Formats: sequence, C-alpha cells, structure tokens
Amino acid sequence: MSKRTIYFNNYCGFDQSAVTENGKLIEFAFEKRGNGAVVGNVYKGRVENVLPGMQAAFVNCGLERNCYFSAEDVMPDAAGLDADGVQAAFPELKEGDEIMVQIIKPPVGKKGARVTAHVSYVGNSLIYMPDLHFVGVSRKIDDKELRGSLVYSVKKLIGDGEGAIIRTAAPYQKREQIVNELNYLRKLHAGVVQSFENAEVGDLLYTDAALPIRVMRDVLAADIEKIVVGTAPLRQAVTGLMDLFPADSRRPVILHGSDGDMLEELGISQQIEELTSPRAALENGGYIVIEKTEALTVIDVNTGSFTGEDSLEQTVYYTNVLAAREIARQVRLRNIGGIIVVDFIDMQKAAHSKAIVQELERALADDKVKCRVSPMSRLGLVEFTRKRSGANPLSALVRPCRACSGAGYGKTADYIIFCIRAKILKLAAEGKKVIRLDVSAEILNRLCDRAEITADIKSRSKNLTVYAVPHKSFSNEQIYLRCKGDEDFSLPENPVKII
Repeated sequence: MSKRTIYFNNYCGFDQSAVTENGKLIEFAFEKRGNGAVVGNVYKGRVENVLPGMQAAFVNCGLERNCYFSAEDVMPDAAGLDADGVQAAFPELKEGDEIMVQIIKPPVGKKGARVTAHVSYVGNSLIYMPDLHFVGVSRKIDDKELRGSLVYSVKKLIGDGEGAIIRTAAPYQKREQIVNELNYLRKLHAGVVQSFENAEVGDLLYTDAALPIRVMRDVLAADIEKIVVGTAPLRQAVTGLMDLFPADSRRPVILHGSDGDMLEELGISQQIEELTSPRAALENGGYIVIEKTEALTVIDVNTGSFTGEDSLEQTVYYTNVLAAREIARQVRLRNIGGIIVVDFIDMQKAAHSKAIVQELERALADDKVKCRVSPMSRLGLVEFTRKRSGANPLSALVRPCRACSGAGYGKTADYIIFCIRAKILKLAAEGKKVIRLDVSAEILNRLCDRAEITADIKSRSKNLTVYAVPHKSFSNEQIYLRCKGDEDFSLPENPVKII
C-alpha cells in the first residue's frame, strides 16, 4: 500500500511543499510568499459610498483604493456553467455598513478591485457558496446525463440556503470524498464568520493563496500518512487546517526539529534538483528526455545502460513500462500541460504496444488534472493531453539560458542561493566553524543583497563564519565549498565575509 507524506517549509520569504509516495517525490511547489495576488481574498469592508441609480457601491477593504461592488457581480460568473438557482438581488446598503466581501477581479490601473458580498470557497471538486442558493456545473463536463446526475447528487447534499458549482474533477471523486470536502468548506466558512465579528475594517479574513491551504485542499481525499513541517508557527497553522478535516481524515503534524534545511536532510532536495534537467533516469538504467516546444512537449524514451537478460523485445518492453510510469510522474511534478507526444522504443508485438498505452493510462489515473490518452501510432508514438492548471513549479528553479539564446535552461539565482544555504547549514550541523565559498560575482552580489538569507543562517548556526571569494570566470552554477581543516583550504587577501 502506498504511503504518502506531505512536507511544508517556509524561510526567507519563500514557501515550499513536497509530496512523496513511498519516499519518491510526486508533487512539488516552491514560490515567493505574498506575491500580491488578491483574487479570492475575503475582507471585512465598510461601505463608503452608495450609488442607487447604478446599483453599485464603493467599499473600503483596507487596500490602496476602495473596491467596487456592482449588481453585475452579485451572482457567480455563469460563463462556462449550466446553472440552476434563484437570482440574487443587490443588497440594501447604506454608508457605514460593515460587510464581508470577496475580491473577484484585481485592481487595474487607477480602478480598485471588484468585490462581491456572496463569498465562495474553492475546493477540488466543488466551489462552495454558503449563502447563495445556486447550483452550477461546468460545461467542460460534456456528458449531459452525467451533468444531470451530478447536479441531482449535489442538491441532495447542500442545505436550503447553500449553493455550489461542480468542478471538472467531481466525476472522478467518490461521494464520500465530495461529502468530506463540502463539510471541510463549511467549517472553513464558519471560521471566517467568527473572525468577522472581532475583526477591524480592512482585515483579511481568508485567503486561499497560501500554499498549505491549496495543497491541503487538493489532497483532501488522498491517502496521506503524515505531514511534516519545518517550523513551529507552520505546525500551528497546519494543525489548525487539519482540525477542519473529518476526524477519520486527520493525520499527525510532525515538527522536523533541526537547524538544517529540512528537505536537504531528508534527501528530498536531490530529487527536486533532478527536475532542473530535461533528463529523468529510470530504475533499470534507461532514461527519458523531456523537451518543451511552443506547440507541444516531446518525450523520448531510451534504454540507456540497460541491456536486459532476455530477448530484445522483452528488454524494450520492460523499459517502456518503466518509462510510462515515470512519464506520468514527471508531467505531474513539472505541471506540464497541453499536448504531449511520447516516442516509445519500437516494439514488434501489437499486444505490447497496447499494454504500454494501458500502463500509461493507469499511471495518469492518479493525476488530479484531467488527461486523455490516444492509441499508439504505427511509428510508436503516443499522444496524450493534460489540462493546463496553475503555474509551472520549475519557473522558480530554472530560467532560459542566456548563453544559448533561450535554447536551454539554467538554474535561477534564487534557487542557487537556496542551494548554497542548504549546503552551508549541512556543514554547520557537522561542526564546521569556518567555511570558504567560491562562487560567481553575480551570485555573490545576489547573496549579499538578500539579508534574510544570511540572517536565517546565523539564527540556525552559532559561531559560524563564512567567507566568499568571487570569480568572474565562474558560471552561476559553479559553487565550491571548503572548510577550515581541509587540505585545500586557504583564504586570499580581503575575502568577503558574509557571515
């Protein structure tokens, strides 16, 4: 039975999450905290001005500009939905009223954000609306009979004053999973209502932009064994989220007690670094190569060092089976969307070709994003599509290479700096007191500009001194660390002391 573990960490202004299955990385996210996104945020607002003739009002939510609330924004956007429910009216408002509002469109230029008084909470298979009797289903669910069945089932689950929008993931969920998700969202709203009572005007009551909230929401129904966090405040926050889950779905939240980098110490950082390469190894010595073009993503399968012990057909077939499983893992990890074409190694038997397609379909079945697989062509090519969803997690790790006019990728400066941080913390945990760091001049400048990085290292490692030596000839990815006591350790005149 598979055992999944979720890891959360935050440091130096970045949030990090990882999900492993039997120790193998299957999901990863790394992003800057507080990137300014406000859509979906719920605030306690105060009505500043009412425009009766326009059925609109301006609401102070504590942002730079007052938000605009219009009768047009009372109901959810019906585009892409088949909907059934009552038509909500614009509420009677007067200046000074304190109301709960949610951002539905971000501010543009000199215009403030647009808000609605009917808040909603996004789940994996449902969007829950606690005070709007409205049931909608995404038109992307194209089976008419299935849409009708989903609407009927959801109407049985919601109360008289509640509403929901059925998302495209709903048909793939069991009824029990949808019920658990709905109860989770109800408890989430109850907590927001309670916070509203004691909040000040302009206070943020809820945001789904926080990484732990999004990850916990998406894996609500998954088989999770435990959750490991890197800091005590994070443990408290995640434990609070876990309390919203049904009792039988709750899992222990464990604090990783160490001054080192959590994912580095647990061996997960190496798996993350492997994502920066287009090449992914198979367990038998074969490998796949992932190349993204403007139109589609191409994946090539190779036997590599694997020669097998049986016939050539069996060697190729076994490699293709492993490749199908790894491809499903890689497209999920890298969040690859759109059209994906896989060039499997040629096989002679039609039964083997059919089995490979079935293996790929099985491996993709665990992906929360919808995938469609086509039969293998005569050339040994398999096409499949994967719905584009969210940001690419690799955007924080790699960037187009300036030396090859964008033909390849190199690691981002932020990712390189965090790798340096992890390596220094590891050496400090081993008892090293004086460290020499050789890097490019650009990386050293970036490191010196990021005071939060050096402050974090100092807080975790006492009596540590780190000197840096810049090299104009180094590429950004060239990093050398040596410690006092090593044979090749020495310090030049006037080294840069960074810690």
